[in-house]
Amino acid sequence: MEDNRSQVENTLSDQAKVISLFQFIQELNKLKQKAILNVKDYPWSFSLSDLPNDPENIGLHYQDRVSDDLDSEKAEDGDLILSVHKPEFQKCPEPELSFELWLEPGWNDFRQEASVVASMPGKETDEETGEPIPVLFSDDANREIQYQQWLEKRKVWVERQILTARTRALFTDLYRLYFELKRESETEEMIAANGFLQDRNNAEICHPVLTHRVRIDYDPDANTVFVRDTEIPSDLYSVVFQIMEDINLGEVNVLSEDLKKNDYHPLDRNETPGFLKVLVHQLSSDSAYSENGIPANWERSSRLLLYLNPCFIVRKRLDGTLKAIEQIIENVQQTGEVPGPIRDIVSGGIQEPPEDTGEESIDEQLAAVGGESIDILLSKQANKEQLNIARRIEQYNAVLVQGPPGTGKTHTIANLLGHFLAQGKSVLVTSYTTKALRVLKDKVNPGLRNLCVSMLDDSNVDMERSVNGITDYMSRTASYEIKREMVTLAEERKAIIAQLADTRRKLYTLIQQECNCIVYNGEELSPSAAARFVLEHEEDLSYIPGRVRIHSPLPLTFEQLADLYRSNEGLTEADEQELACSIPSPKDILSPSDFEHKVKQFVAAQKELESIAKKNNWTIVHSGDSAMDVSGGFGTVTLSQPPINEVRELKDHIASIGKVERWMQQAAVDGKNGGAYRQRWLSLIAQIQEVCKYHESVLTEQFGLDIEIVNPENLFAQKPILETVKAILAEKGKISKLTLMLHKEYSAALESAKINGHDLQTAEECDIILHQIELMQLRNKCAKYWDALMCGAGVPAFFELACENPETVADNWIPFIHRFLDWYQSDFELLLDKMNRIGISGDILFTVSPLDSDLIAAEKQFRTIGNELAQLCDMCEAVVHLDDCQSVFDQTKAVLLSGKRGSSRLCRNLRESVDLLDWNAYADGYAALERTFDKYTLQSSREDMLKQLEPVAPDWANAIRHRTGIHTECTLPDSIEDAWKWKQLQGIIEEITSMPFRDLQAKSLMLSARYRETTALYAEKCAWYHLLRRTEANIDMNQALQGWKLTVKRIGKGTGKTAPKFKAEARKLMSKCQTAVPAWIMPINKALESLNPKVNRFDIVIIDEASQSDISSLAILYMGRKLIIVGDDKQVSPMAVGVDVAKMDSLEQMYLRGKIPNAQLYNAKTSIYDIAATTFKPLMLHEHFRCVPEIIGFSNMLSYDYQIKPLREASSSNLLPAVVNYRVDAGQRDGKSKSNLPEAKAIVALMRACMEQPEYVGKTFGVISLLGDEQYQLIQKEMDASISPKEIMHRNILCGNSANFQGDERDVIFLSLVDSKDIDNPGPLHLQNYGVDDSTRKRYNVAVSRARDQLWVVHSLDAANDLKPGDIRKKLLDFAANPNALEISHEKISAASESPFEKAVATALSDRGYHLVQQWEVGAYRLDMVAVCGRKTVAIECDGERWHSGDAKIREDMERQTILERLGWRFIRIRGSEYYRAPEQTIERVIQELAQYGIEPEAAETVVSDDRNTELLLRIKNRAAAILASESVGEGDNAAAIEAALNPRLLEELRQDSEQKALSPKKSVVSEPCIPARQKQPSENQVRKPEKPACKRTKGKETLSTSHKQPAILREPILVPGISGPEMVSKTDKQQVIPGMEDVLPEDDDIINLLKRNGVRFVDKRGNNGSLWLIGGSELKPIVNKAKKLGIYFHFKENGGRATKGAPGWWGK
Repeated sequence: MEDNRSQVENTLSDQAKVISLFQFIQELNKLKQKAILNVKDYPWSFSLSDLPNDPENIGLHYQDRVSDDLDSEKAEDGDLILSVHKPEFQKCPEPELSFELWLEPGWNDFRQEASVVASMPGKETDEETGEPIPVLFSDDANREIQYQQWLEKRKVWVERQILTARTRALFTDLYRLYFELKRESETEEMIAANGFLQDRNNAEICHPVLTHRVRIDYDPDANTVFVRDTEIPSDLYSVVFQIMEDINLGEVNVLSEDLKKNDYHPLDRNETPGFLKVLVHQLSSDSAYSENGIPANWERSSRLLLYLNPCFIVRKRLDGTLKAIEQIIENVQQTGEVPGPIRDIVSGGIQEPPEDTGEESIDEQLAAVGGESIDILLSKQANKEQLNIARRIEQYNAVLVQGPPGTGKTHTIANLLGHFLAQGKSVLVTSYTTKALRVLKDKVNPGLRNLCVSMLDDSNVDMERSVNGITDYMSRTASYEIKREMVTLAEERKAIIAQLADTRRKLYTLIQQECNCIVYNGEELSPSAAARFVLEHEEDLSYIPGRVRIHSPLPLTFEQLADLYRSNEGLTEADEQELACSIPSPKDILSPSDFEHKVKQFVAAQKELESIAKKNNWTIVHSGDSAMDVSGGFGTVTLSQPPINEVRELKDHIASIGKVERWMQQAAVDGKNGGAYRQRWLSLIAQIQEVCKYHESVLTEQFGLDIEIVNPENLFAQKPILETVKAILAEKGKISKLTLMLHKEYSAALESAKINGHDLQTAEECDIILHQIELMQLRNKCAKYWDALMCGAGVPAFFELACENPETVADNWIPFIHRFLDWYQSDFELLLDKMNRIGISGDILFTVSPLDSDLIAAEKQFRTIGNELAQLCDMCEAVVHLDDCQSVFDQTKAVLLSGKRGSSRLCRNLRESVDLLDWNAYADGYAALERTFDKYTLQSSREDMLKQLEPVAPDWANAIRHRTGIHTECTLPDSIEDAWKWKQLQGIIEEITSMPFRDLQAKSLMLSARYRETTALYAEKCAWYHLLRRTEANIDMNQALQGWKLTVKRIGKGTGKTAPKFKAEARKLMSKCQTAVPAWIMPINKALESLNPKVNRFDIVIIDEASQSDISSLAILYMGRKLIIVGDDKQVSPMAVGVDVAKMDSLEQMYLRGKIPNAQLYNAKTSIYDIAATTFKPLMLHEHFRCVPEIIGFSNMLSYDYQIKPLREASSSNLLPAVVNYRVDAGQRDGKSKSNLPEAKAIVALMRACMEQPEYVGKTFGVISLLGDEQYQLIQKEMDASISPKEIMHRNILCGNSANFQGDERDVIFLSLVDSKDIDNPGPLHLQNYGVDDSTRKRYNVAVSRARDQLWVVHSLDAANDLKPGDIRKKLLDFAANPNALEISHEKISAASESPFEKAVATALSDRGYHLVQQWEVGAYRLDMVAVCGRKTVAIECDGERWHSGDAKIREDMERQTILERLGWRFIRIRGSEYYRAPEQTIERVIQELAQYGIEPEAAETVVSDDRNTELLLRIKNRAAAILASESVGEGDNAAAIEAALNPRLLEELRQDSEQKALSPKKSVVSEPCIPARQKQPSENQVRKPEKPACKRTKGKETLSTSHKQPAILREPILVPGISGPEMVSKTDKQQVIPGMEDVLPEDDDIINLLKRNGVRFVDKRGNNGSLWLIGGSELKPIVNKAKKLGIYFHFKENGGRATKGAPGWWGK
């Protein structure tokens, strides 16, 4: 009796603890939930009365209760409540041309009134002022009428646009909510509500009392948002009743029952109003009801008012936690029942340790690796960890599973679920979020899926599917039939397991027997070492093909093999084919230069013949034997091949004749006629010679004198007088005055000429003038002869030959006169002789008519000589060249056609080039022939070496001979000797393991596959057997299943009159059906809402993502007899935002302290996983399947001490690099807010750039903000503006924080760090460590591990300068810059460590940023490791490994420490027992001690691998830069943009201007882009003049002063009403740079030239998406002003920036 009493006390104690625990959770949950009394306090609400009247785009479907007949006729989308389509703006009606120019800017913006200017400058001008006379708008009545008519049209348009704007605003709200609710599906919901209640005594109350959960859908194809009904029953918002005083609360329960029974819908206009009317009157008799809004002054007559106002509300999701906790407390109080796992948590106690079953056999160990077991039915691919979970749950009440990211938690749960169903157990799989559960059912064995109900949303569809499947299976199958199949399958499975064990045993024995050494080239190797060598080098050394003779040395030396492989390049297969044709030596044929010369000769000769024939209208027939027939005006002449030298002599003779002029022909005729004809020419010659002689005689006496003839006309008449005067002067020396007076003619004679400026004075001077007169007379006579014979023949007159001394020019003509006088006696006879020698008869060629005069005959002869004869000579020369060249060509082709050369491609090409006279092709062919001919020697050497290789390695020799695979290469691999070793060892290993191992291995794989198939089928039969046994024995259960199925059908669309009754019956039957369906999959909130802990119990409850669920979810534990809690304390846990800490502590003290273990841990930040970890030992999943190895490396280092084993192949993704460090150089966090706009824009641009690349087809995207929610909301906003909704849906893009993504994944993830350097606070940012409760590290761990294929770390930080060592942001950025750096560091640590203990400690400290030096030598001593910080050092010693064991060694260590401490050393010792018991706590203890000694983490330089910038990455960066550049150009005045977009004429002009500029080859100058607008008329007396487009600033906006039809270029892209998506109006040729790349702008940049010319110091960071800095102060203002003209605006900054190193500077873009 005493023992029984003690047991009862313990039971009561457990009850009390459980009740206290759940009372605490109940109060804590109330503390978290804020009671909202006024609808305005919700983040979003919308009254249907505010719905725009836009039936074209908005469809509203009330949920009116109708007759059953009408309900059955409802459309398929009977759950549709509201549809909102996003309409597009329409363009403004086009104004008439008569008043278009008068319109003020903004006429095409529906938000502005349209108006016109009062006046405009006219064509007429004021005579006084010269100014144009203004024209008034009202001057033209017709214009005013047209304007008023247009205003009416515009008014209609404006009304439509206003409606469109309202509809678009509603759409935007719903569209945003769609994604918000999708992201926050566990915490937020949308409801339809009605029945607004107000209380005169509490003005705060204004809230609908009837609510019903709805959901939002979005169709991107239709661009329509839908609000749809759900199957969740309507509910009363009872919170508002609990706040109110003096109301009839007792009636609330009655009303709730009525609501459950009749399921009134807030949007039912038929029955709901009556229910609400009764409700308010039941609450208080002092109440009023209104169907038409709020009555005026209702407070005067009533206390309560309830009015109809159907609306939608978004609120925090109200789950069933409080209801479930009440049911649990009630059940514990009534029954005292406490499930084992709950008891373990609240009371602890003692549990039996597992018994030692002995060491597993080799068969069991090998089977466990693949998750194979006789009694555990894991039907999918499995591992040892899954077996351990299944075994532990048999022994313990709960199993705690730590599942790091991507370790296959869902797969594990699906596998375990199949096993539990096969045992006949009922299972609930639940999670904090639906993400982790969404794909779970699909992973379950298909044969078991009908036994699982997945309720992830507010629908019973999957329940219907499962019940249908179960009832169908029951109708056609009996349990005894399945039992027979089970027995057969069990035997088959055992046989398979036995065969597997036997096969693996044999494999094991074969491997074990491999103990004989293999000797290769004097080296001993074990078979395993040889096999390992073969395996390790299978990729790099397996290139020798086929089989080789084993135990044989390499048949050729390395040098010979090198020559053999070089011959692959030197001697190709094509070369060998050519050499087989006995190709000729290049010396036997024309060289390329000779061939080119001959071809040019040949072509020139051909062209010459063609030209001659065409020019002379001849017919030339060349017979090819050097003979030709020439037919022309002279008849036909047959010429045989003339000697080429004779032809050239004749040509030279003809050339010497030159051009024959008319006088020459006359001279020739006169010379032929002789007599007087000839004599006159001789007289001319004599006279010329006489003049020349006389001129020469007087030349000496006139030398040096300036002779001037004053009166040349009378000079000859003065000659006799001058002679008289000369005589007087000679006699007397002078003439007296008297004589001169008497003889006036003497004075005239003396004055007729001047010598050296004075009149004649002496006889000598008179003599000089007389000689001059004589010379002039001779010249005149010569001129008469010359002009008579020469001038009429086209020769200049005598005195025109030269200004002075024409006789000297005439003297040059004398040889020519002589030649042509003697023409017929000399030259002509020589010409005829030369003609005869080449076969041309003068009689035929020089035909003369007897009617021709001598002159005409001569003219014809000379013409024939210059034309026909010369052409005949050219023709003869050309024919000789043709024949000569053709002969050479024929000889060359004969050589190329000899013997087998006809099959040679080279010879054929050369022949073709000869035929085509293509000297370029001939030169190429000749060069190819030279190269190939030289390879005869190489061919012989190659064949000799192949013959040596062939007996030993025939396939290798054949591969080289035929050039297959890598054996086409010309370079011998450096590893060829190792490859031969590999080939030898491979052959030996294959010989050892040839048949048995391969067959056994194949058999093992086949049996493993059969095992999975059989196990899956056996588990399926077992599960269905257990279900059938239950249902066959339980008629009630069978009736419930069938009844629920039929009842649901009767509900129909849910709006029929009888629908509420059938819904109520279905809910009653549901609880019975729940016992029939063995497995349920639903989130925790859904489970607590749908299930009753008093009734619904499960054999196993599996909780996934338990680390995200706070202790409010502990209620779910009560439903499980045993628990499997899956989570990860290294991932995001509850945050307890907004919970009063003091109140929470009070609740803990009131309900838990002193009652249950670890009471201090129970708060709103504690997760289910944390609570379970205090009681149950975790089992960790190690195998990682989600990310490529490079991505998961950071989490592995940060949170899991490298315990995760990545199993995914790095090559399984072509998105390289897998981790991208992308810095936004211009990124800047916005003050104290948690947003960074440049970073957000960069992420969206990068995302868009990725989507355009073919590598990202079908890839999903996610964006995670690592600093609060503002950033991802900003990114979402940017994304919505530039990425189509269809694309967002297709890519499943989600923007959120780490918590939003826990349990989720995407192909590509973008992380936004948000933070940037504080401009006002230089120096590194404040150190960000792991955060309170490790929260920061958890966020980073989750965020980094969400990406399957690629992770982008987008930031605005210089990790080296902006962040301190040890900062978690720096860790991430350093890792992203070089993901392999840690691996390299760990390899160095491993190499320097003397024990695994030292390695573990050094790795942990190194990963935290500490600078360690291992094996530090101090004189004769050596330290395990030393932590270094600047000049400070601390020794760290690891005690416990064998290196430090033994009395002597321990004593030596202590002595060493004592000595070194005397020298100033400080020691930190770490015991192995301490470290391996609690590694993280030990390292934290060491870090604290290091800090005390002044040792802090030291920054290490991060080396970015060169190969990180892949071609794909550069392509994306380049495209992203272009997108960002276009967006920066596209930020303009929206109103002006709307004006441009809605004015089709202006838009067309803009487009034409854009096209014209796109076609222009000139580079456009980027300047401040302007938006077109019309200038407002300042006043009536001001004249409006056309101006050039010019920007001006107006209230922060840009407008363009311009005349009409001179549109400016709109910046792009601009979203405008009426244009869907970004409308690219025009582009500018702006220099593009790539963010994140160090590209430099070109040197010909105008601004750079300006700075260089003026000697301005500058730093150009634009290539890295930064700024252009000018170093200097106010002295640079002139340069800054000039830069404005180039479109670059600089801003002064006194402290400069990092680029100026703090010096004053100007920055600009």
